[in-house]
Amino acid sequence: MSIVKLISNRLNSSIENEGSASLVLSGGSSPIRIYEELSNVDISWSRVFLTLVDDRFVNPDHKDSNQKLLYNHFIKNKAKDIKFFPLSENFLTKEDFKKPFDITLLGMGEDGHFASLFPDMINNNEAFNLNESPKILITPPQGNPYLPRITMNLSLIMKSINIVLLIKGKAKQDIFNKAKKDEDLPIHYLIKNRNKNFFVEKIDE
Repeated sequence: MSIVKLISNRLNSSIENEGSASLVLSGGSSPIRIYEELSNVDISWSRVFLTLVDDRFVNPDHKDSNQKLLYNHFIKNKAKDIKFFPLSENFLTKEDFKKPFDITLLGMGEDGHFASLFPDMINNNEAFNLNESPKILITPPQGNPYLPRITMNLSLIMKSINIVLLIKGKAKQDIFNKAKKDEDLPIHYLIKNRNKNFFVEKIDE
């Protein structure tokens, strides 16, 4: 089943059974083709809540903003009426956003990071310890581009009913395989702790 079909099915099922659905998306280049295709799917988009798993801590119209990426590639066409909530420090107080999240789409960097949870944060309990409560974290500048970030922590990401991880290219596929045992790679903690409704999609370059 294609990722677009998987996402569509999960959203439609939640809308049918619960009246609404929620979707959490990532930035980066890997999912752009998926977003373009998804924006043309027939779904009751006005009943779908949308947010980002992380973003660069910049203005929404900044060239490196994940919010801008979503507006360019997804929040348009048939999906233009989706209920978008930018990720913010007070996001968890927004009780009208449907929780738990129905489906979260993640990418991964060549250093094994996902969302904005990077290798130098592994010993940060707020970021990676599942005994911590779900939180939104603001980070110092890091990654490429080297910018401050806002991100869900692992505890909050794990609240998703379904998680899809995109792995694009052989280099990232090798990192993913290494991460099954390597505790220095952030993605290790997602692989290790997620044993159901976890879909890994490998995409060739």
